[in-house]
Amino acid sequence: MQRVDEMHNNVEKLTQIVQDKIQRLKELYEVTEKIGVSIASNNLEELKNLLTTKQKIIEEIDKLDADFIPLYNVFKKQNKVESIFDLEGKVTEEISKLKALFIETKALLGKIKEKDDKNLQNITAIFEKIENKLEELSKNKEGYIEYLKYYTPDSYFLDKKR
Repeated sequence: MQRVDEMHNNVEKLTQIVQDKIQRLKELYEVTEKIGVSIASNNLEELKNLLTTKQKIIEEIDKLDADFIPLYNVFKKQNKVESIFDLEGKVTEEISKLKALFIETKALLGKIKEKDDKNLQNITAIFEKIENKLEELSKNKEGYIEYLKYYTPDSYFLDKKR
C-alpha cells in the first residue's frame, strides 16, 4: 500500500512540475514572438531586454527540469519502463493526465523552436545586409582615398608680396 501511495505522490509531483514547465514554456513562446517583432522593427533596446527575460525563463525551466528528472527516473524504475508511454496495464487517470501534459510540452517546444529558427533567419539576414553595406562603404572609402591621391593638387606656397 505504501508503494502505491508513494507512486501516486510521485505522479502528482511530476504532474505539478510539468504544469509549471508548460506555464513557463508559454511565457517563453510569448517572449520569443516579441523578439521576432523587435527584430523586424530593429528595436535593439527592446531586443536586449527580451533576451534577458528569455534567459531568466530558461533558467527557471532548467530548475524545474532538475527537480523533474530524479522523480521521473524513480517513476520509471518503479514501473520498470523506459518511458511513461510504455506503461500499459497500470494506466490511471493521473498517469493519463501526465501523458497528455508530456504531449503538450513537446508541442510547445516544437512551436518555440520553429519561432526561434525564424527569428534566427531574420537576424542572419539583417547581419548579412549590414555586412554588405559595410563592404560597400569600405570600397567607396578606398576609392575616395585613391581619388584624393591622384586628383588633389599639390600644396603651393603663394607669396603675396610680389
